[in-house]
Amino acid sequence: MTRNKKIAIGIVLVLLAAMCMWTVRSIPDQLPDGQPLEKRVMTYSGNTISEEKDGRKLWEMTAESMEVDVDTQDAEVVNLDAKFYTEDGRTIHLTAPKASYKAKDKFLTAEGGIKGDSTDGMHLKCDKVEWKAGKEELALIGNAELQRDSDALRAAGDRIESQDGFSKFKASGHAHLEKGNKK
Repeated sequence: MTRNKKIAIGIVLVLLAAMCMWTVRSIPDQLPDGQPLEKRVMTYSGNTISEEKDGRKLWEMTAESMEVDVDTQDAEVVNLDAKFYTEDGRTIHLTAPKASYKAKDKFLTAEGGIKGDSTDGMHLKCDKVEWKAGKEELALIGNAELQRDSDALRAAGDRIESQDGFSKFKASGHAHLEKGNKK
């Protein structure tokens, strides 16, 4: 190959590289009028999602309908039916009219009048529930009430939180605790 051909090929390659860089850098993050690009959402009906850790299921969530952001995997849920599985084999079952899940933080918030029970005879209700998967912490918030049949325990407060399915828990804000003999 002659020296002139090598120079011509080099110039063409440099121009192609410059054109590729210009193309990549000119892709907008927003539309020309300043509006962000449209959020990509998938809608599901009757879908179930769950999370496992070390082969053990931590939680499972079923919804009447669910909208999931394709990019972030965040979800908005209607008519939540959730189950939380404790290490000792118990299951806590909750229902809520609506919920949202933040995938990055593994954080679930349900609200609108929560009701639930567990496989060992515990009953609960509150205005809002938060699940922090990283800490495996479940919190009942707002008019929180917890009742356990096994030891006639009744707890109430603004917030009741636990990391072991309410075998041990912390009640705060107008907290009240009653424990008596089962009759």
